[in-house]
Amino acid sequence: MSESQNLPNRAIGYSRARLLMLFGGSLLLTLLCATLAFSWQEGKNITTFEVAACYVGAVFFGLATCRMLWRLISARQPVVFISRVGIRDTRLADETIAWSAVRKIFLWQQRGQKFVVLKVDPLVAQRFSGGFLTQALSMMNKALGTDSVIVNAGGLTMNTEKLLEACKQYWGAGRPAHADHAVPETEPAPEPVS
Repeated sequence: MSESQNLPNRAIGYSRARLLMLFGGSLLLTLLCATLAFSWQEGKNITTFEVAACYVGAVFFGLATCRMLWRLISARQPVVFISRVGIRDTRLADETIAWSAVRKIFLWQQRGQKFVVLKVDPLVAQRFSGGFLTQALSMMNKALGTDSVIVNAGGLTMNTEKLLEACKQYWGAGRPAHADHAVPETEPAPEPVS
């Protein structure tokens, strides 16, 4: 029996404790911005830009608070599925990305937040650019290349490092043996010695 047959299917959902922490943080920032915006209107040395920034912050963090509350209420089912066949993130699309289409898996860190990045075939990556959310995520993909799919572990029961480890384990077991040699890395040409 091969290693890939021993790997169970994984279903990863939202962590209530992490969502409560994110909800509390966004609620606190919403209240802070709203309090500053309303109390600064009576101040003498406060510019209109500072007041406007607090209003924008109150709206932004207020929307984030509503989103975290909605996730707390409605997040009862898993959202990321990892199997021997591939990975599916229902937040991005209902399609499964086959491990044979994944070229590379790596960790990417942006402003203190970590993401798992799947570098996939360009034809597969195009299927994940249909909805509004995925189009917004595709802007982030431009920094990594147009053939990447980002899986965010924020708020899930599994942290980013464990998700990366699980993806690499299933990716290694789910790909055919000849896939390691199918797409050779281009090596830089040696420079002439003068």
